[in-house]
Amino acid sequence: MSIWTEYNNRTPAGVAGGLYDLTDHAVDSFRIDATDGKVKFGMGVVAGTTPGTDVTIPTADSTMDKFMGVVMNGGSNEMDMNGVIVVRNSSTQSVMRHGRVWARLAAEAEPAYGDQVHLITSGDDAGCFGTTGGIAINARFITTAQNGIAAIELYNQLNAAPAASGN
Repeated sequence: MSIWTEYNNRTPAGVAGGLYDLTDHAVDSFRIDATDGKVKFGMGVVAGTTPGTDVTIPTADSTMDKFMGVVMNGGSNEMDMNGVIVVRNSSTQSVMRHGRVWARLAAEAEPAYGDQVHLITSGDDAGCFGTTGGIAINARFITTAQNGIAAIELYNQLNAAPAASGN
């Protein structure tokens, strides 16, 4: 018999690419235009070879107007025998365009509530999010870092101005 021994009023962290809550959000489907395993749930993606149809990992040449959103974990990809989920090239994946989502953080990112979100565009952290570098996107952090992820609130990306930082 199991006994509940810990009680807490705080919602635990979700999973990279998972919904943060049920507030209004928009999610569209795109084809992945990247090598198998390069795109991971919770990463930011930009327009791929065919804008409006496919998405890929950002590069140093990526700009704010090419940012498409965050790859969602829809639970439709199976783990392999090693417990790894691979997002495959040419697969169709859900991408959150605006709303609240658990996002994958760059290795050194330590966001605070209200910090401006930056999409990292180069190095091993390309596609992850931080508080500096890369492209300032129209979003803010709404939690601190928790096991390599943090919740962000994506605003309508068609508005080119980044979200105001601070409280």
